[in-house]
Amino acid sequence: MPKYANASAEATEFLRQKTGSSVLECFTYIDPECADESFFVVKTSNKVIHVSFSEISFEASSYQSLLEGLYRAIYE
Repeated sequence: MPKYANASAEATEFLRQKTGSSVLECFTYIDPECADESFFVVKTSNKVIHVSFSEISFEASSYQSLLEGLYRAIYE
């Protein structure tokens, strides 16, 4: 079954500030019943990047930690 990611203004703004890109967009899908099914989709000027939450190191109680982990997963 398809999963639809929603635009994430907060994640987009965070990644734009970190990268300096004004065209980057971030989308997220959160499955409240199964965290392993949750993911981000990051669209840059020339790529679409899929990052599963399971690929990110973060503190489960902190959305900011999740965003920082997303940045590390893609850019570091």
